[in-house]
Formats: sequence, C-alpha cells, structure tokens
Amino acid sequence: MIDLKPLYLSERPGLIAGILALSLLAVMIANSPSNRCYDETFHLNLAQDVLERGWSVASTSPNNQSAAGPLYSAVHLFALQAIRIEAPAVRFVNYFFLVSVIVTLAYSARDGSSKLAWLAGFSVVSVPFAWPCAGLALTELPALAAFSLFVLAMLHILRVEETDSLFRMCGWAAAAGLLLGLSVLGRQTYLVVVPVVGFMCFLIPRKAPLLLLCLTVAAIACGWLFMLWGGLVPPALARVDGGLRLEYGALSLSYVAAATLFLQPRWLRPPSGGVSLGALGLGIVFALLCRDYTNPPAKSLLIGVFGERAGLAFGFMVNSLFMTAGILWAWTALQRCWQARRDPLRVFLFLTLFVLVAAPMKVSHTFSSRYLVGLLGVLVLVLEIPSNTACRWYAVRMSVGSVLGAAILWTYYR
Repeated sequence: MIDLKPLYLSERPGLIAGILALSLLAVMIANSPSNRCYDETFHLNLAQDVLERGWSVASTSPNNQSAAGPLYSAVHLFALQAIRIEAPAVRFVNYFFLVSVIVTLAYSARDGSSKLAWLAGFSVVSVPFAWPCAGLALTELPALAAFSLFVLAMLHILRVEETDSLFRMCGWAAAAGLLLGLSVLGRQTYLVVVPVVGFMCFLIPRKAPLLLLCLTVAAIACGWLFMLWGGLVPPALARVDGGLRLEYGALSLSYVAAATLFLQPRWLRPPSGGVSLGALGLGIVFALLCRDYTNPPAKSLLIGVFGERAGLAFGFMVNSLFMTAGILWAWTALQRCWQARRDPLRVFLFLTLFVLVAAPMKVSHTFSSRYLVGLLGVLVLVLEIPSNTACRWYAVRMSVGSVLGAAILWTYYR
C-alpha cells in the first residue's frame, strides 16, 4: 500500500510540475489525429495480423515491418475491445505504461526509506525525447515498464539478506528473470543486460544461485523468440541486423547527456577548464563525423521554428554541444562507477546503464532517440535524483523539458 506521507515544501513544486506535465500529455493524446502517425502503422498492423493469423505466422510473414517482439502485440490485443486498435485512443496504452514506470521508479529510488521518491519517478517526464514514445502507439513503453520492474526486483535481490526466506528469495529471482524476459520480448536491446546479471554472479558469489535462477527464467521466457526468428529480428527485417556502428555509440552518449541535463545537470559539471576545452574540441569533431548535417536532433521542430537553413545550422551547434556533454557524461560516469566499485548494487546499475548506452550501435540501419528511452528506468537511479531541499530547480527543469517534449510530440501529430 502506498504511504502518502506529508510532502516536504520543496517537493511540492516539482510534483505539481510533474502532474501538470502528465495532464498536458493526456490532453495532447486525447486531441491527437485519428490517423496513424510515424511507425504506428507497422506495429499496429502486426497486432491486427496476429489477431487474424496467430503470432507465429504474423511475425515471420514477409509483410511484417515491425522489428519488435510480441510484448507490444500482446498488450494491444489485450486492450482490443476497449480501444479497437485505432487512434487516438490506442495511444493511451503507452500513457498507462508511463504512469506505471513513474510509480516503479518512485519505489526503486527510495534508498531504504519507506517514503516513495516521487520526484525521481516523475523526472522521466522532463526528458524531451521520451514524449514521442509516450504520446504515440510505439513499442518502447511496455518494454520499459517491464524493465523498470526487473530493476526493482534485482535491487531487492542484491539488498536482501541471506537470512530471508529461501522461498521468497527464489520468488524474487524468478520474477526478475520473467520481467527481464518480457523486456526482451518488448525490445531486443535489453538482451545486453543478460551478461551484466551473469557478471554479478562472480562479483557476489553468495548470490549466484539466485542470479542463475533469474537468468534461467529469462532464457525460457524469451529464448524461443530468437529460435523462431532464426536471429535477433523477424526474417523480413534481417537487413537491420548488421554489424556495429561505432558512430551510433557517440550519438547515444550525446542523448544520454541531454537527458541528464534535465534530470541532474550537476553530473555534467566539468572538473577543470582544460577538460572542458578538450571535451568541446572532441564534441565538434564527433558532430562532424557521427551525424549527418541534414539530420540534426529534433529536426522537424528546428526547421518548423527557424526555417530550413537556420534550423540546420542551429541543429549542428546543438549537436556539437550534445556531443561535448556526452564526453563529459562518460568521464563522470566512469569515475563514479570506479568510486562505487565496492558497492554491488551501484555496480549493477552502472554496468546496466553502460551496456544500454552501447546497445544502439547494434541497430545498424539507423539511429533514433527512441532507442535511449529504454534506459531511463536505470539512468534515473544512477543519477540519484534528490528528494527534498536540493531540488529547488527541479520544477523549472521539469517544466522546460516538458514544454520541449510536447513541442517535439506535436511535430509528429501535424
């Protein structure tokens, strides 16, 4: 049962900003176009095809253009009678999962306290590039909801004492494995977390039986999918399963840094002027090498506001700053991970975050900020969002990030 204790005065502005952001998102979804937008067509067509022909036939069909696993289709088929798989009502499915992610993070970020960390939970709404995934019928949110619950279960396993009931501990381990398997069935990028769980067996040998149980259940839950497909993606989309694209790793870092600017900007404070200049130089080089000038971040929004020529120029400058921030983020993250090397819980969070930042390099056909939304369930915990007086600017960041996110989502609705 949720214990709603009196809130600190300093928390109230942030919570109000978060509730207003969720309200704005709900209004935007309710008034969104009745036609399908962006990639909604591919994923919703697969759900409809599953209903008519069964999942195995639909997923392996040459006409299937949805690379995601069956979790998304299962969710939408469950809600079929209520939403009829049509816009705009279909988009409220992801809204529900966003709320569940917020609640789960509020539990996970408690740090041993009985008081829910609502500021940490609501903070995901301040990340602008999360809004298209939450406001459109896309595949990221159901997988993120399952992954956030997996992280919560893993934190419990790593914290629990060996004197606890063996049956209860095994229950948590099996639940963690099932949730990790469901995450993979939602977005295959979560497969990279499996080696992290395996590594924790060596880091904490006394927890190895529980972690191996977790891995076994996860393998049973999702392994059949890749045997059916004969690879990491459906047969019709085998072209997207290519080699590694290192430049996508740099882009991934830049987007994680951008999210951190809204979640916990102190993380990006440079240790010295020399490091700042070096990061800026590398940021400009990486911006030239890793991103197409004609495809800047939030391209539709920038061109809509500034026009094509000025929008692309401004986009390059923004991308250079993002790349610079990405380098500073990596510097800080590696330092803090090393400092926390004797804390298994923090090591698990850092390693999980690192592999998810690297995962987009495997999606060789394109790069999208959507691929980074899946790591918000662990990024928020790594950044340790303060819960009271240290958050005086939280409401401002929440408001600015929400406005930007709403503007980006609006460009998809046009």
